[in-house]
Amino acid sequence: MTDTQTTDLPHLAQLWREAKRAEEEARKERVAIEQQIINVTGCKEEGSQTHDAGDWKVRVTGKINRTLDQAAWESIAPSIPEDLRPVEYAPKLDTKGLRYLESNHPDVYRRMAEAIVAKPGKPSVEVK
Repeated sequence: MTDTQTTDLPHLAQLWREAKRAEEEARKERVAIEQQIINVTGCKEEGSQTHDAGDWKVRVTGKINRTLDQAAWESIAPSIPEDLRPVEYAPKLDTKGLRYLESNHPDVYRRMAEAIVAKPGKPSVEVK
């Protein structure tokens, strides 16, 4: 166990680098073991399969990532009946535009802020 209660920043930076290196090595080992499991069990193209492994249950899930080619969709959309279109459009916040409003149009920003949910994110630490 390392002394993580120190306030010595150079020491903390060294501890961070060591932990980051160990984390990366552990991730590489986990990914290699996952590949070995897939080599033993196989993997469906899409969907999951559960395998008994003694006291363990091992689930292997195949995935297909699908995205929409917006230009292609817009060219064929009129030929698909509206009630059969498997496409949703959802509003997305333009953070750059929101910051512009905050700086240049505070009255509009205040109105817009009523519809914004803001939560603090996890701070980031980088040691070079």
